[in-house]
Amino acid sequence: MLGVLRTPRNTGPSFAPSTLAALCPVAGAPVIERAASALARAGGDEVLVVSDDRHVSDWAARSDAPVADETSDAGAVRERAADHDRVVVVDAAALVPSTTLGQLRPAPAPTGAETAAAADGGTGTAPAAFAAPPAAFDEVSSDGGLDRVAKTAPEDARVAWSAALDARRPWELLAANEAYLAHVERTLAGDVHPDAECRGAVVVEPTASVDAGVVLEGPAYVGRGATVGPNAYVRGRTFLGRNAHVGHSVEIKNSVVMAGAQVPHLSYVGDSVVGPDANLGAGTIVANLRHDGDAVEVAHDGDRVSTGRRKFGAVVGSDAKLGIGTRLNVGVTVGPGATTNPGEVVTRDRAPRRE
Repeated sequence: MLGVLRTPRNTGPSFAPSTLAALCPVAGAPVIERAASALARAGGDEVLVVSDDRHVSDWAARSDAPVADETSDAGAVRERAADHDRVVVVDAAALVPSTTLGQLRPAPAPTGAETAAAADGGTGTAPAAFAAPPAAFDEVSSDGGLDRVAKTAPEDARVAWSAALDARRPWELLAANEAYLAHVERTLAGDVHPDAECRGAVVVEPTASVDAGVVLEGPAYVGRGATVGPNAYVRGRTFLGRNAHVGHSVEIKNSVVMAGAQVPHLSYVGDSVVGPDANLGAGTIVANLRHDGDAVEVAHDGDRVSTGRRKFGAVVGSDAKLGIGTRLNVGVTVGPGATTNPGEVVTRDRAPRRE
């Protein structure tokens, strides 16, 4: 089996538009790395990454993931496919279980007429993953060939987006981190103060630091260069990205704090996603539970969508700046670059800053 990871353009999540969804963090590794590993476990003899994004190229060059090659030409799939019994293509922003990928079996390759019809009249978004026989890629070129093959793949050889975790949707990024953090092993490689307490499966990466009086409850992950200030309480299923900062007496639980984000003083953040380089002013409080017990809704693609979660806090976009004492209601989104005033109670979504 040839595994193919495709990274379409413009797939940055709304809360971090300059970050490819494929490179969003899941328990210490980007989504694309988790996806590559899933393809390998599903029986992939080799994994090919198809992308023209330099950030993906940089990742492929330094990653230990089982990637055989990286190319910007989708036509390269045609050349590799002939040596395999089938080809399984996965969107690099999706997390699909390896058992599901391993069970995908393609139907015979479509005829030329069927391929042309699908190319002319096919509509809709390509599935999160699909399988096809090598012959289906005979006409694949760099101009959308993988999409054309996806449209000819039979329904039982596809994985719908509803069956995958899509890193572009913040509650699914949260769910992915929860799932993968459940399998981390305790590793304290950073600078952990002797008066800090690490309970259970806690990862502190090299160059990260944990100050005195901190309580870290596993599973939790503190990425490289991240800092946890004195007397902070980091509760289970929390991921702190590279160079993130959690400050004095902050309580944070079941959240994803992305690279460079700051939660510096006396704040509470629960069941939330904080985008890269965002800053939460001192005393910021996030509500994470609806009083009526219904599932929390969050803005996505212009609509309010149910997260399916009884507990979900807020989504704070990249580079957003929250004034001291800000209060965020459940399900609120503060867009990238947006600001709040000191002491503001935010009950409606805040639009991104316009350049």
